[in-house]
Amino acid sequence: MTIGLCMTGMVAFSACEEAAIPMDDIGTPMRLDTISFPVIKAVSYQVPPQMGKTNYLYFGKKDGYDFKYSLIKFDSTSMTAKTPLSYYNDSLVVVDSLQLSLRFELDSIENNPEFQLRYFPDGGDSVFNEMTTNHMNFDNLIASSIISTAQMTSDTTDTNSTKVYLNFSLDSSIVNALKDTNVTDFNRSFLVELKDDGTESFNFRSIDLGDGYGPQLTVFFRQFLSDTVVLDTVARLYNAIEDLSIIVPPVVSYEDTSLLSVSMSKGLKSIVMVDMGGWILPPKSVISSANLILNRVEGDSISPYSIVSHPIKSEGDFIKFSSFIDDPYEEDYGFYTSTKIINDELRINHRRAATQIGRANYTNYGFKLQTSFSNDPFTTVFFHGLNKSDLYPVMRVIYVLP
Repeated sequence: MTIGLCMTGMVAFSACEEAAIPMDDIGTPMRLDTISFPVIKAVSYQVPPQMGKTNYLYFGKKDGYDFKYSLIKFDSTSMTAKTPLSYYNDSLVVVDSLQLSLRFELDSIENNPEFQLRYFPDGGDSVFNEMTTNHMNFDNLIASSIISTAQMTSDTTDTNSTKVYLNFSLDSSIVNALKDTNVTDFNRSFLVELKDDGTESFNFRSIDLGDGYGPQLTVFFRQFLSDTVVLDTVARLYNAIEDLSIIVPPVVSYEDTSLLSVSMSKGLKSIVMVDMGGWILPPKSVISSANLILNRVEGDSISPYSIVSHPIKSEGDFIKFSSFIDDPYEEDYGFYTSTKIINDELRINHRRAATQIGRANYTNYGFKLQTSFSNDPFTTVFFHGLNKSDLYPVMRVIYVLP
């Protein structure tokens, strides 16, 4: 018997078909059924941008974005010789200076503004969180006064290529805070910003680019072997372990709010409600795929772009586009899936979640769509919602029955 289902919503249809009958390993006939569930509610929403996993640290202004400043936290143990910061507590070790370096995105300098550096002497053991800190929940007034200024310089020591760096020179008093023995894990965080507002933007390599040229902190010191014998000045290099750009996005557009949109830099996400109410997965059947299908609004071609999706764990507000200080929709990470857009179509396979919903083991509140960290953070992707008569979103489930 072929199993069918009719669903009615903002889009009303039924799509049930019986495919060719495969055989299992022992020759028992198997039936393959397809059932389509309509998306009956869908809306996009906005939260503050989370820029903690981007390839670059951003400064200045561009396309309506205001890149306020960047936050950087360094490791407590050096990459070279594995020297901990507590090493400099020794009275026979004298720190001469420090240098904080950022590698510029390009290998040439056209305009060279002045940057300034602050740190957090009263910040305790935690100043920011790479995954949650944003312009709405971080107060830059907790930073110190300016401790150094710098402009970019070209490093031509490599005859094969020129590298451009922003190097801040720091006196030895800074390391006294970083090695503070009264705090178990001092924050080791810094704030970098442009000295003056302008209309240009400047990008520096983040640790997340993964090319070994992320922010670095170098400590130059001397070690006394006795009151009269001192070794030559040596250096220890400390890599950043977290970095993050704090940005303020432009005002949302009509397309941002009226379509199903996703964007990292604008903080845009979408939720969709698939009407699977009353459906029971037949006993002993197995779902082979449960594709949530969305169609991208035609536009310029884009580089490979991935969408991350999870079921949400509470009821969604689908009435209208809204902005939130904190994302109200907690994801169920146990059903994580990531899918690339192919030929302007997105097929997100929620097979595991659909199986649990069909067995009445899981409550269906809908699914969240958001950008992957692997995408260009400044690309916004739009999908058709329920008002497109032939390209509306739908979930198509294929399952096998014995």
